[in-house]
Amino acid sequence: MNMKFDSYIKLNKGQSILEILIGMAIATIIVGSSATALIVSLRSGSATIASQKAYGIADEILNNVRSFAESNWADLYAPPPLNDPSQGKGDNFPYYLEITSTSPESSVLGIAAGTEEVTFTSPSAEENIIYTRWFTIDNVSRNSDTNWIVGSGTGDPTTQKITAHVSWATNGATKQIDLTTYISKIRTRSITFIDWSGSSGVITPVTGPTKDYYSITNATITADGAITYEE
Repeated sequence: MNMKFDSYIKLNKGQSILEILIGMAIATIIVGSSATALIVSLRSGSATIASQKAYGIADEILNNVRSFAESNWADLYAPPPLNDPSQGKGDNFPYYLEITSTSPESSVLGIAAGTEEVTFTSPSAEENIIYTRWFTIDNVSRNSDTNWIVGSGTGDPTTQKITAHVSWATNGATKQIDLTTYISKIRTRSITFIDWSGSSGVITPVTGPTKDYYSITNATITADGAITYEE
């Protein structure tokens, strides 16, 4: 009886050790999986925060350009340095707004060619991100249904397509978001022309005072720029 009892104890001891080893292995797998899930969750959270900041920057760009256009439509429609409404447009021509002059009362914004950087600092190293921001301008046309389109159609000099772009580096890759809006000319200015001594053949929209004109019929321009109508 003693020999059988001793053998039973040894067998049970062996099973207990085996069960412990199996339990430890399962626990290791569970802990490892939990750690992996935690790391993935943290990375996902950081990526979400970065994207939210990028969308905030893009929205700010559109709001600033919209405000700028209210008082500087000519510069938006024919951006410097080309100052031509048919050039300097599209994805190959990035712009940003910069302060050109300041006074005790206000600051004056102007359009600059290129991009600019915005840096966010945070106690978390993963949230210290450098963003590059810019916007692009596209001429707008209208189709037969008067819908806004870019490309063929009837040109609409009172509307421009503005796209805000924001890019940033993360995990060895570059991410970018783009937000688009259409901005229309709201305010108008009245200009008195008293000198028409320029040249004919102007076919682009007039965005400022000029002596040139499209054509003249049954009229004579005098040396001082006055127009005399002939019946």
